[in-house]
Amino acid sequence: MKEIKKSIGSRLRGNDAFSLVELIVVVTIIAVISVVGLVSFTGANKKARDNRRQADLEKLRIALEMVRQVGTTYPSAFAEEPVGLVPGYIQILPTDPKSGSYRYAVAGGQYTFTLDAKMEDLGSTNGDYGLGYNYRVTNP
Repeated sequence: MKEIKKSIGSRLRGNDAFSLVELIVVVTIIAVISVVGLVSFTGANKKARDNRRQADLEKLRIALEMVRQVGTTYPSAFAEEPVGLVPGYIQILPTDPKSGSYRYAVAGGQYTFTLDAKMEDLGSTNGDYGLGYNYRVTNP
């Protein structure tokens, strides 16, 4: 009986703490999970900002079409923003969530327009339009 108590007591005293190897393994697993989560979160943020850019350009396109229905041409471009669009046709001019601005240009005697944005996720792009702009919306 005395021997059983000794072996039980020695086992309990020997297992009071984790070994260094066990701690390193646990810390490594936590680090890997954290890195994977951070990469996924960053990618999701890029996609969310790109979705907002696409929605913003679509709102601007609709507002520009309303201007064209009233007049005969699209608004002129001044400082890369359509003149006369706010507040009559759109309450607040949408801005890029990261850089702050989109590019607007009119051509063909103000009968055509382009709206450009800089997408972060290359899967969301539809061309290369210079100066880093890689997504374009035009009049139908």
